[in-house]
Amino acid sequence: MRVLISYFSRTGHTEGLAKAIADELASRGHEPEWEVIRPAVRYSWFRELVLDWPRYPSIGLSLVSASWRRRHLDTYHQIEEEIQALDHPDVSGFDLVCIGGPKWAQLSYPVARYCATVQGIRGKRVGSFFTFGGPPLKTFEIELYEKSMARMLARVGAAHAGNVGISSAYHEAGLLPLFRLASLLVFRRPVTSFTLGSEYAQKGIRKFCDDLIGGGV
Repeated sequence: MRVLISYFSRTGHTEGLAKAIADELASRGHEPEWEVIRPAVRYSWFRELVLDWPRYPSIGLSLVSASWRRRHLDTYHQIEEEIQALDHPDVSGFDLVCIGGPKWAQLSYPVARYCATVQGIRGKRVGSFFTFGGPPLKTFEIELYEKSMARMLARVGAAHAGNVGISSAYHEAGLLPLFRLASLLVFRRPVTSFTLGSEYAQKGIRKFCDDLIGGGV
């Protein structure tokens, strides 16, 4: 099958995950092709913070209240920003599409714009992959991204086929010491146990490809 792997990567961590997924798909006899999502503006973590800070109190409250988390995920406004011209502006010729990016507050702005504007995605099976700064905390890292992507794909009429997320063990704003501590307290393992090349990542990539291909055969 023809599989398009579309990704935005600012620091190279999501790009590494994209390549690992491509290798796994190729080993199964499929044909991965590439779309690099490039923003039309220059990004920095401070710029992202300035645009997104009004949502942070709501995100914080969602970490301690399940009912508020459901409300937040159902009602928040996803920020989108312009991206450069695509090599594959219409994905209707692909059997499957994988879309990846880093987790910011929820979806990174270029990924959100890509999902909202790429042609031919309606009715397409789509898998999502992402990287996050800390360990795989269910509500803070995993759920905020996965449910946000599911909402975005439902909005454009695509079928969400699966997710995989791994840690980058990196944060531009200097929060890595907190992530290291959280990893030891919650999982009793260093945060590097969840990065690319780890058993956690390898299992996740295999399951992701199983989910993606299993429903597309």
